Amino acid sequence: MRKRRGTGIREQGVRIGCWAALVVAAVMGGSAGAQQIQLGQMQTGLGATPHKEHVELLSDAVQVMAGSPQVVELRFRVDDGYHINSHTPKDELLLPTVLKLDGASGATVLGETYQKGVPFELHVAGSGDAKGELMDVYEGEFRVMVRLTVPKGASTMSGALHYQACVNDACFPPKTLPVMVAVRGE
Repeated sequence: MRKRRGTGIREQGVRIGCWAALVVAAVMGGSAGAQQIQLGQMQTGLGATPHKEHVELLSDAVQVMAGSPQVVELRFRVDDGYHINSHTPKDELLLPTVLKLDGASGATVLGETYQKGVPFELHVAGSGDAKGELMDVYEGEFRVMVRLTVPKGASTMSGALHYQACVNDACFPPKTLPVMVAVRGE
């Protein structure tokens, strides 16, 4: 009786091990490109490298009248070529943009009012639909109005902006942008 080559347990293990190594190498090599995109390493096509966070705080200091409720405007900017869901996205499965602030040295945050988002039509590749899904997003600059009371003098308000940045055909993992605002009560 003749024994066929490559059918023994040892030979099968070597063959399976080689295939497993090839599969792992292909997956690791293929995911490296996707990981770079998810981590914000791609270009926007506009010649500028985006921020790692895709959103930045433009207002980092405010001056208000001390002792009575005041409204301050915090301005944020979304990198060109990106959008984030508004505070009230049209789909309950989408992550809303939310600002959470802590009071600072006697300052009390009474509430936030978010700017209305802009319509964004999302076209799903291969769906064949002429019309895409309509979303409510922030692009470019957007504002959050914060109502607060502050004591006289200087303090710092801190918190975080929670959001999810997207491009036309992909979304990045949700992010938390630390927010620090110097507040001066006069």
